[in-house]
Amino acid sequence: MPKIVDHAKQRADLLEGAFELFADRGYAALSMRDLARGLGVTTGTLYHYFKSKDVIFEEMVLRAVARDLTAATAELSEELSASERLRLIFEWIQANEQDLRRVLLLVFDFQRHKGDDPLAKGLVSEASATYRREFELQVGAAPGIWPLILGGLIQGILEPSHEDGAARLQAMETLLLGTPTDKNTGVD
Repeated sequence: MPKIVDHAKQRADLLEGAFELFADRGYAALSMRDLARGLGVTTGTLYHYFKSKDVIFEEMVLRAVARDLTAATAELSEELSASERLRLIFEWIQANEQDLRRVLLLVFDFQRHKGDDPLAKGLVSEASATYRREFELQVGAAPGIWPLILGGLIQGILEPSHEDGAARLQAMETLLLGTPTDKNTGVD
């Protein structure tokens, strides 16, 4: 009897496994053969599901972004105020900062390797825009706020021991929400 394969699940499993391989070794260090070996499949199987390493990488990053946003917004509801939603998002960022750093480093590695390639520029832009749109939607933040959040995450990558993540996120929260006497918070 032929084996019944759930192709959607197989594809999703390959993308999950690819994330770990890319995170451990970087984009440039992996060939399709290396990916197949690391995933425990044949190169032919990998090509059956994905046209190229670039396609795997792009789908993997977009999947990670979607996974992050689903997890970050799972506890948010319309009944919560913007400041309560922002605090929950910051708590999620703090709890998942290492994973977010891994995604950022992977995307930066990909863009560095690809240079001016339109795929790389588009992927970086699309990932950032997706996070930004969801952040603005969930918190009601002014459009210029997302770069501050992203900058804080990048700063944490550049100087991980300079300050602890909790202090940095607390500073961003104070900046965005202000103090009880500060009415100009950037959050509606």
